[in-house]
Amino acid sequence: DSTFVPVQDYTIEEDSTHTHITLATDWQENTLYHLVLDKDFATDSSGYQLLKKDSLHFMTKQKSDYGKLKITFRNLDMQKNPVVWLMQQNKIIRSVPLLSNTMTIDMFPPGEYTLRILYDNNKNGEWDPGIFFGQHIQPELVQPIKRKILVKAAWQNEFEIAL
Repeated sequence: DSTFVPVQDYTIEEDSTHTHITLATDWQENTLYHLVLDKDFATDSSGYQLLKKDSLHFMTKQKSDYGKLKITFRNLDMQKNPVVWLMQQNKIIRSVPLLSNTMTIDMFPPGEYTLRILYDNNKNGEWDPGIFFGQHIQPELVQPIKRKILVKAAWQNEFEIAL
């Protein structure tokens, strides 16, 4: 935290592509933190490490800076393992595998989002391009949704989308 008191009970997770690290703990709202990084804490794809110890300073947001998001999908085929992509500027901001026709996220960043539905045949959570040679497997289907959604901070943002 801002007094350089070590944070207790944290976890560090690496994603499946080994390109992103997530530091998870019980972050306090509206608090200044200093993340101290040892020089050999990570190695980039070229094999380089930090030359010396470094620190990152950041301030956590308040819960009121986020919106609650609830989307109900009508006519969604749950047998096709749907995954919702919430996107901004053609980048996936959040990918959510659906277990029912309703998705709820308690703390979601405000902004305008476009949506796409990935029908995840192999249940790996990501789009697969298929295999042309040999097995002749088609790429997984991604269905764009024309309607954009606007998530407002400190609001309960509820949407119903018919497919």
